[in-house]
Amino acid sequence: MNFKKIAAALSMAGATVFSGAAFADPSITNLDGVNTPFGGFDWASGSAAWTSGFTGAPGSNFTLNYAGWATAVTKTDGNPMSLLQFDNTADGIGNSLGKQLNIPGMNGSYEYTVVATFTETVVSCVSATQCTFKVTGGTFDIYYDTAANAKATGSTWTGFSDGTKILSGTFNSGSTTLFDTLTGGQAALTGVVTYTNATYINPALVSTNVTSTLQLGSSVTNFSAPSSVDGNAVGAGQVVFQADANQTFSTVPEPASLALVGLALAGVGFVARRRK
Repeated sequence: MNFKKIAAALSMAGATVFSGAAFADPSITNLDGVNTPFGGFDWASGSAAWTSGFTGAPGSNFTLNYAGWATAVTKTDGNPMSLLQFDNTADGIGNSLGKQLNIPGMNGSYEYTVVATFTETVVSCVSATQCTFKVTGGTFDIYYDTAANAKATGSTWTGFSDGTKILSGTFNSGSTTLFDTLTGGQAALTGVVTYTNATYINPALVSTNVTSTLQLGSSVTNFSAPSSVDGNAVGAGQVVFQADANQTFSTVPEPASLALVGLALAGVGFVARRRK
Protein backbone atom coordinates (compact mmCIF):
# COMPACT_ATOMS: atom_id res chain seq x y z
CA MET A 1 0.00 0.00 0.00
CA ASN A 2 1.43 3.45 -0.90
CA PHE A 3 1.80 6.23 1.62
CA LYS A 4 -1.11 8.26 0.21
CA LYS A 5 -3.50 5.38 0.85
CA ILE A 6 -2.13 4.85 4.38
CA ALA A 7 -2.56 8.54 5.17
CA ALA A 8 -6.12 8.48 3.83
CA ALA A 9 -6.98 5.41 5.88
CA LEU A 10 -5.61 6.94 9.08
CA SER A 11 -7.41 10.21 8.45
CA MET A 12 -10.65 8.26 7.98
CA ALA A 13 -10.07 6.53 11.34
CA GLY A 14 -9.62 9.92 13.02
CA ALA A 15 -12.81 11.23 11.45
CA THR A 16 -14.73 8.17 12.61
CA VAL A 17 -13.63 8.79 16.20
CA PHE A 18 -15.22 12.24 16.15
CA SER A 19 -18.57 10.85 14.98
CA GLY A 20 -21.45 10.26 17.39
CA ALA A 21 -20.42 6.63 17.89
CA ALA A 22 -17.24 7.80 19.64
CA PHE A 23 -19.12 9.16 22.62
CA ALA A 24 -20.08 6.88 25.50
CA ASP A 25 -23.62 6.86 26.85
CA PRO A 26 -23.34 8.58 30.25
CA SER A 27 -24.50 6.64 33.29
CA ILE A 28 -25.66 7.64 36.77
CA THR A 29 -25.29 5.26 39.71
CA ASN A 30 -27.61 5.21 42.73
CA LEU A 31 -29.52 2.73 44.90
CA ASP A 32 -31.32 1.56 41.76
CA GLY A 33 -28.00 0.52 40.18
CA VAL A 34 -26.20 1.85 37.10
CA ASN A 35 -28.68 3.71 34.91
CA THR A 36 -28.03 4.78 31.34
CA PRO A 37 -28.20 6.90 29.22
CA PHE A 38 -28.20 9.73 31.77
CA GLY A 39 -29.20 13.11 30.36
CA GLY A 40 -30.00 15.43 33.26
CA PHE A 41 -32.53 16.48 35.88
CA ASP A 42 -36.01 17.96 35.92
CA TRP A 43 -35.86 20.30 38.92
CA ALA A 44 -39.11 20.79 40.84
CA SER A 45 -41.51 23.55 39.83
CA GLY A 46 -41.83 24.39 43.54
CA SER A 47 -38.14 25.23 43.95
CA ALA A 48 -37.12 28.67 45.21
CA ALA A 49 -34.95 31.57 44.04
CA TRP A 50 -34.34 34.64 46.16
CA THR A 51 -32.30 37.81 45.85
CA SER A 52 -29.45 38.93 48.09
CA GLY A 53 -28.16 42.49 48.00
CA PHE A 54 -30.91 43.72 45.68
CA THR A 55 -31.36 47.50 45.90
CA GLY A 56 -33.34 48.38 42.78
CA ALA A 57 -30.73 50.75 41.36
CA PRO A 58 -30.00 50.52 37.60
CA GLY A 59 -26.50 49.20 36.97
CA SER A 60 -26.17 47.67 40.44
CA ASN A 61 -25.24 44.02 41.00
CA PHE A 62 -26.82 41.44 43.28
CA THR A 63 -26.97 37.68 43.82
CA LEU A 64 -29.86 35.38 42.97
CA ASN A 65 -29.80 32.21 45.09
CA TYR A 66 -31.49 28.98 44.06
CA ALA A 67 -32.39 25.74 45.88
CA GLY A 68 -34.33 22.86 44.38
CA TRP A 69 -34.85 19.12 44.18
CA ALA A 70 -35.27 16.72 41.27
CA THR A 71 -38.71 15.41 40.38
CA ALA A 72 -37.19 13.25 37.62
CA VAL A 73 -33.83 11.97 36.45
CA THR A 74 -33.96 12.18 32.68
CA LYS A 75 -32.45 10.20 29.83
CA THR A 76 -30.57 11.76 26.93
CA ASP A 77 -33.85 11.84 24.97
CA GLY A 78 -35.52 13.89 27.71
CA ASN A 79 -37.77 11.10 29.02
CA PRO A 80 -37.67 10.22 32.75
CA MET A 81 -35.81 7.16 33.99
CA SER A 82 -37.80 4.50 35.84
CA LEU A 83 -36.25 4.48 39.34
CA LEU A 84 -38.02 2.55 42.12
CA GLN A 85 -36.18 4.07 45.08
CA PHE A 86 -35.95 7.66 43.85
CA ASP A 87 -37.63 10.22 46.15
CA ASN A 88 -39.03 13.14 44.16
CA THR A 89 -40.85 14.93 46.98
CA ALA A 90 -39.06 17.35 49.32
CA ASP A 91 -41.15 16.56 52.39
CA GLY A 92 -38.21 15.65 54.66
CA ILE A 93 -39.40 12.06 55.06
CA GLY A 94 -37.92 10.01 52.25
CA ASN A 95 -39.85 7.67 50.03
CA SER A 96 -39.13 4.28 48.48
CA LEU A 97 -41.55 2.39 46.28
CA GLY A 98 -39.34 -0.66 46.69
CA LYS A 99 -39.77 -0.45 50.46
CA GLN A 100 -43.52 0.06 50.19
CA LEU A 101 -43.84 -2.99 47.94
CA ASN A 102 -41.48 -5.02 50.15
CA ILE A 103 -39.08 -5.76 47.30
CA PRO A 104 -35.91 -7.48 48.62
CA GLY A 105 -32.83 -5.28 48.36
CA MET A 106 -34.91 -2.15 47.81
CA ASN A 107 -35.56 -0.73 51.24
CA GLY A 108 -33.90 2.68 50.97
CA SER A 109 -34.48 5.93 49.16
CA TYR A 110 -32.42 8.75 47.70
CA GLU A 111 -32.84 12.25 46.30
CA TYR A 112 -31.03 14.75 44.13
CA THR A 113 -30.83 18.41 45.15
CA VAL A 114 -29.23 21.49 43.64
CA VAL A 115 -27.92 24.71 45.12
CA ALA A 116 -26.91 27.55 42.79
CA THR A 117 -26.01 31.23 42.86
CA PHE A 118 -26.32 33.63 39.94
CA THR A 119 -24.68 37.01 39.59
CA GLU A 120 -27.17 39.55 38.27
CA THR A 121 -27.12 43.13 37.01
CA VAL A 122 -30.11 45.48 37.19
CA VAL A 123 -30.83 46.75 33.68
CA SER A 124 -33.59 49.27 34.37
CA CYS A 125 -36.23 50.16 36.95
CA VAL A 126 -39.71 51.63 36.83
CA SER A 127 -39.56 52.04 40.60
CA ALA A 128 -37.33 50.91 43.47
CA THR A 129 -39.19 47.58 43.58
CA GLN A 130 -39.99 46.96 39.89
CA CYS A 131 -36.85 46.27 37.87
CA THR A 132 -35.55 44.13 35.03
CA PHE A 133 -32.26 42.26 35.44
CA LYS A 134 -29.99 39.88 33.55
CA VAL A 135 -27.70 36.94 34.41
CA THR A 136 -23.97 37.66 34.19
CA GLY A 137 -22.65 34.33 35.53
CA GLY A 138 -23.02 31.85 38.37
CA THR A 139 -22.19 28.50 39.92
CA PHE A 140 -24.06 25.29 40.78
CA ASP A 141 -23.59 22.21 42.97
CA ILE A 142 -25.68 19.03 42.69
CA TYR A 143 -25.98 16.51 45.53
CA TYR A 144 -26.97 12.83 45.85
CA ASP A 145 -28.40 12.00 49.28
CA THR A 146 -29.51 8.59 50.57
CA ALA A 147 -31.02 10.29 53.62
CA ALA A 148 -33.62 11.84 51.28
CA ASN A 149 -34.29 14.53 53.89
CA ALA A 150 -34.76 17.68 51.81
CA LYS A 151 -37.71 19.63 53.21
CA ALA A 152 -39.45 22.41 51.31
CA THR A 153 -42.65 22.63 53.33
CA GLY A 154 -43.31 25.64 55.51
CA SER A 155 -40.94 28.60 55.70
CA THR A 156 -37.84 26.73 56.94
CA TRP A 157 -36.20 24.73 54.14
CA THR A 158 -33.49 22.21 55.03
CA GLY A 159 -31.46 19.31 53.62
CA PHE A 160 -30.42 20.74 50.25
CA SER A 161 -26.63 20.70 50.61
CA ASP A 162 -25.94 17.85 53.06
CA GLY A 163 -25.59 15.02 50.53
CA THR A 164 -22.63 13.83 48.47
CA LYS A 165 -21.61 16.33 45.80
CA ILE A 166 -21.73 14.70 42.37
CA LEU A 167 -21.54 17.68 39.99
CA SER A 168 -20.35 21.28 40.09
CA GLY A 169 -20.01 23.94 37.43
CA THR A 170 -20.32 27.50 36.28
CA PHE A 171 -22.92 29.38 34.23
CA ASN A 172 -22.19 31.67 31.34
CA SER A 173 -23.64 35.13 30.93
CA GLY A 174 -27.23 35.28 29.66
CA SER A 175 -27.06 38.83 28.34
CA THR A 176 -30.14 38.56 26.15
CA THR A 177 -32.37 37.20 28.91
CA LEU A 178 -34.30 39.60 31.12
CA PHE A 179 -36.32 38.95 34.28
CA ASP A 180 -38.37 41.41 36.24
CA THR A 181 -39.38 41.72 39.88
CA LEU A 182 -43.08 42.07 39.06
CA THR A 183 -43.87 38.88 37.13
CA GLY A 184 -40.58 36.94 36.81
CA GLY A 185 -39.44 35.61 33.44
CA GLN A 186 -37.71 32.77 31.64
CA ALA A 187 -34.06 32.12 30.71
CA ALA A 188 -32.01 29.65 28.70
CA LEU A 189 -28.45 29.40 30.00
CA THR A 190 -25.31 27.46 29.11
CA GLY A 191 -22.51 26.43 31.41
CA VAL A 192 -19.38 24.38 32.03
CA VAL A 193 -19.09 21.33 34.31
CA THR A 194 -16.00 21.75 36.47
CA TYR A 195 -16.37 18.64 38.68
CA THR A 196 -17.83 15.18 38.08
CA ASN A 197 -17.83 12.58 40.87
CA ALA A 198 -16.78 9.43 38.99
CA THR A 199 -18.27 7.20 41.70
CA TYR A 200 -21.73 8.24 40.57
CA ILE A 201 -21.48 9.61 37.02
CA ASN A 202 -19.45 8.29 34.08
CA PRO A 203 -17.86 9.44 31.87
CA ALA A 204 -17.04 12.97 33.04
CA LEU A 205 -19.49 15.65 31.91
CA VAL A 206 -18.25 18.75 30.13
CA SER A 207 -21.13 21.19 29.60
CA THR A 208 -24.68 21.95 30.68
CA ASN A 209 -27.81 23.69 29.41
CA VAL A 210 -30.50 25.07 31.70
CA THR A 211 -33.96 26.40 31.01
CA SER A 212 -35.36 28.22 34.02
CA THR A 213 -38.54 30.08 34.89
CA LEU A 214 -39.09 32.51 37.76
CA GLN A 215 -42.64 33.20 38.91
CA LEU A 216 -44.24 35.85 41.06
CA GLY A 217 -47.72 37.13 41.87
CA SER A 218 -50.61 35.35 40.18
CA SER A 219 -48.23 32.90 38.47
CA VAL A 220 -47.29 31.27 41.78
CA THR A 221 -48.95 27.90 42.52
CA ASN A 222 -48.43 25.37 45.33
CA PHE A 223 -45.37 27.15 46.69
CA SER A 224 -44.23 27.87 50.23
CA ALA A 225 -41.77 30.77 50.11
CA PRO A 226 -38.85 30.08 52.46
CA SER A 227 -37.64 32.48 55.13
CA SER A 228 -34.43 30.44 55.45
CA VAL A 229 -32.69 27.68 53.44
CA ASP A 230 -30.19 25.36 55.14
CA GLY A 231 -29.86 27.87 57.96
CA ASN A 232 -29.28 30.88 55.69
CA ALA A 233 -31.93 33.54 56.19
CA VAL A 234 -33.72 35.11 53.25
CA GLY A 235 -33.19 38.82 53.90
CA ALA A 236 -36.01 41.23 54.58
CA GLY A 237 -36.88 43.36 51.58
CA GLN A 238 -35.53 40.79 49.14
CA VAL A 239 -37.57 39.16 46.35
CA VAL A 240 -38.50 35.45 46.57
CA PHE A 241 -39.50 33.66 43.36
CA GLN A 242 -41.08 30.30 42.72
CA ALA A 243 -38.58 28.64 40.37
CA ASP A 244 -38.75 25.85 37.82
CA ALA A 245 -35.84 24.46 35.77
CA ASN A 246 -34.66 21.67 33.51
CA GLN A 247 -30.96 20.88 33.23
CA THR A 248 -29.17 18.68 30.69
CA PHE A 249 -25.53 17.66 30.30
CA SER A 250 -23.11 16.55 27.60
CA THR A 251 -20.07 14.27 27.92
CA VAL A 252 -16.45 14.12 26.77
CA PRO A 253 -15.10 11.45 24.37
CA GLU A 254 -14.11 8.08 25.79
CA PRO A 255 -10.38 7.70 26.68
CA ALA A 256 -10.11 4.84 24.18
CA SER A 257 -11.46 7.11 21.45
CA LEU A 258 -8.95 9.80 22.32
CA ALA A 259 -6.16 7.24 22.16
CA LEU A 260 -7.33 6.18 18.71
CA VAL A 261 -7.33 9.78 17.54
CA GLY A 262 -3.76 10.16 18.78
CA LEU A 263 -2.71 6.97 16.99
CA ALA A 264 -4.35 8.10 13.75
CA LEU A 265 -2.79 11.54 13.82
CA ALA A 266 0.62 10.10 14.75
CA GLY A 267 0.35 7.76 11.78
CA VAL A 268 -0.43 10.62 9.41
CA GLY A 269 2.58 12.53 10.75
CA PHE A 270 4.79 9.47 10.28
CA VAL A 271 3.66 9.09 6.65
CA ALA A 272 4.35 12.75 5.98
CA ARG A 273 7.85 12.48 7.38
CA ARG A 274 8.57 9.35 5.31
CA ARG A 275 7.43 11.11 2.12
CA LYS A 276 9.80 13.99 2.83
